[in-house]
Amino acid sequence: MTHETQESGASRPYPVGVLHTLGLSRLDASATIRLAFVVLSVSLAVGSHNLLVALPWLVAVVVLDLVVGALDRMPISRQGLLDTVVLTLLCLCAGAAGAGYALVDVAAALLILVPSYHAGTRFGRIGYLLTGVVGSLVYLLTKSNTGADDAGLQVGLVAWLAAALVLGALGAWNQRLASEEGHELSDPAAREAIQLIQRLHDLSEEMATGLDAPAGATLALDLLAAEVPSARSAVLVASDSEHLVPVALRGSTRAPWHLAEAVSDLLAQNSASWRPTEVPFSDEMGRRSALVVPFAYGTGPTTVVVVERGIDHPFTEAERSAVSDVTRRLAPTVQAGLLFGNLRQYASLEERNRIARDIHDGIAQELAALGYGVDALRMQAGPPGQGMRDQLDALREQLSEAMADLRLHITDLRVAERPGTGLGAVLGAAVQSFGSMTGVRTTITVSEGRRRLDPRVEMFVHRLVMDVLADAQASGARNAWVSLATSVVGPAVVDVSHDGDPRRARRSYRNTTLDELDGTLVVRNEPNGRTTVNLTVEEPSTAGALRAT
Repeated sequence: MTHETQESGASRPYPVGVLHTLGLSRLDASATIRLAFVVLSVSLAVGSHNLLVALPWLVAVVVLDLVVGALDRMPISRQGLLDTVVLTLLCLCAGAAGAGYALVDVAAALLILVPSYHAGTRFGRIGYLLTGVVGSLVYLLTKSNTGADDAGLQVGLVAWLAAALVLGALGAWNQRLASEEGHELSDPAAREAIQLIQRLHDLSEEMATGLDAPAGATLALDLLAAEVPSARSAVLVASDSEHLVPVALRGSTRAPWHLAEAVSDLLAQNSASWRPTEVPFSDEMGRRSALVVPFAYGTGPTTVVVVERGIDHPFTEAERSAVSDVTRRLAPTVQAGLLFGNLRQYASLEERNRIARDIHDGIAQELAALGYGVDALRMQAGPPGQGMRDQLDALREQLSEAMADLRLHITDLRVAERPGTGLGAVLGAAVQSFGSMTGVRTTITVSEGRRRLDPRVEMFVHRLVMDVLADAQASGARNAWVSLATSVVGPAVVDVSHDGDPRRARRSYRNTTLDELDGTLVVRNEPNGRTTVNLTVEEPSTAGALRAT
């Protein structure tokens, strides 16, 4: 008890119990300051032996101020009417203070500070100016009716009015600081995001293609073609010297990956030494020459413009200058578009994951349970060849196809396109998640070249790997192996193996997408007991890509 009493006396200047007893524990700072003015007025009246004379005016000011405070806390929907009533009551309070000062003199001089400070905090400059004017008018009228002729009347009135205005201004300033503090307590990230989004909206309206990197890059290539004739041109983006991502292509649907090594060597140099570089090469179209112009805007990704044509038409200095100018103008647009695309992706990624999770935990689980029920009925229907068994087998096959389609849709929702994330990173995360959820021991080996595959190829590879892993789990596999190999030029090769029961493993994964990509898919049983699915797919040809589009 002794320790508790000492601690309370040291940490709090006023006992909490006393504040609760007096009902002052819920007063805000403004009410506390006004109460202090009333207490000072009472002390001044007692000291001047005029308490009884000043008491009616003290009570009038206190009662009116309490009424205003009660009205402020009432849930009244008509705010305009409430403000009018409150301002009228504060003016009456100021008039009572002015009359009290005129009749009681110094003993009631401090009463004007209560309505002036309250009006300042409630209505700002208009509030304390209006209460000052009303209090002064009532003071002058009261003095004229009493017939007082005081030589110091004007000086005292000016000092009295100045004190009221100063306290009112302090009340308005205190209210403004409280509003700013409450505004700063809100989420600063959200407020900054609002400002940035509004600014992005304004900027996108000023730009011809908005914040769309592919549209801006395509427009730049179309304009460049009028000045620099070419068989094919491309805009590439590189976050480092190893990975190139196509943003826009003109003259072909396939990026010039034969130049990947030369572009990487150029980007590996110091950016201050970057110059338009002409690179000779050979491909299926014969001997070619490409003009490579890189440019980095700020600390963002590097924009590379590639213009390609036959080697018998070398690039002139004017054409080099034109490509360099286009690249410098295009780099900020591409970077802004990529950043905006990332923001848009982050905004939709959570919703996509939620939808995929709802489908997986809802419809997919119900279909799986229905499939198990059909399997139980198939066991009771007898051996294959009987009418009911064959119908149940057909129904089970339809359920399996529906489950496979649903799994593809879930994959589409969960796989997000990121310029800086290759297929190997996406597969690595997916395989690791599969192993942690199912208990199957997984091993993944990735050998990626300095290019990104066609988006359709990446999507098909991801679907195939997840399909084979799901089949591995269904066939009782304990181990699974995934291998991905891509190069600058040449096919992408994917191998997925597992040690599940070969009799329960699927024998076919072909679909329409594989036919469009002209890929080769082989399912084989290895001598060591593994089941291996091998996929070899080339980059889509121009004709094939156009047909798919």
